[in-house]
Amino acid sequence: MRFNLQKLRYERLSRQISQDVVASALKISRSYYHKKETGKAKMTVDEFAKVLEVLEISESEVPKFFTLDVPKREQNTA
Repeated sequence: MRFNLQKLRYERLSRQISQDVVASALKISRSYYHKKETGKAKMTVDEFAKVLEVLEISESEVPKFFTLDVPKREQNTA
């Protein structure tokens, strides 16, 4: 299973919330948050929970931020 950072960025942008706002809530710099959002720095579970709170994303929506990594040989191509 893999975390979908693009989806997180899309959700932030669609709500018109800046990286500055999210970074402030996490008590980190905007540039460091940018690194987290682009995958250059790891995001902790606690940070992810805080981002969801800032973006007002419900618990039931959390699964959409994860994708299954299934090897091509195991994918159903029919």
